[in-house]
Amino acid sequence: MTDFKQKFYDITSLIQAEFDRNLDIYGDKIQCRKGCSKCCSQIFNITQIDAWIIGEYVRSLPAEQREALQQKAREYLSHLPLDKGESAKREGVPCPALGAEGECTIYEARPVICRRFGMPIYDYKNPQNVHACELNFTDGDEITDEMIVPNQTEISKKWDELKDEFAGSVPRTDINSGTTIAKAIAGA
Repeated sequence: MTDFKQKFYDITSLIQAEFDRNLDIYGDKIQCRKGCSKCCSQIFNITQIDAWIIGEYVRSLPAEQREALQQKAREYLSHLPLDKGESAKREGVPCPALGAEGECTIYEARPVICRRFGMPIYDYKNPQNVHACELNFTDGDEITDEMIVPNQTEISKKWDELKDEFAGSVPRTDINSGTTIAKAIAGA
């Protein structure tokens, strides 16, 4: 499993380099920083490898910190039943990993989706659009970057390969189903 951890962090290093490249291009447009946590108040799925990384991280925390974080995650989950017909995106409910000052308390182990959000995002599986946080770019803002497609396609393909490799190595029937940050923390 150590190999998966290294591959995960190799990919997240590529994501960080791409994020930094976007910061150089778009400068003050990108508002992402400690305290800006709009994207941290939604319910969304993460992958099983993200959950595994979070679980490893949470288990490594000092007992008092780990137990407090897990309690916060359990409380979060107890107040948010998601029924089959209910939307998986609910704004205004802060992630249990969000600290009192808007900081991510699992920052080193945060999921790939959290690492990518904020900068313009190109998805090679959905190539007709480039997505970006509405705090950073408004409708009609032009995103002119000839490197976004090749860079993010390469990163996304490596990420897809790792998710598939991880899924093939773990003896679970639900490995391709998503989970949440709260469930990963609570189950650590």
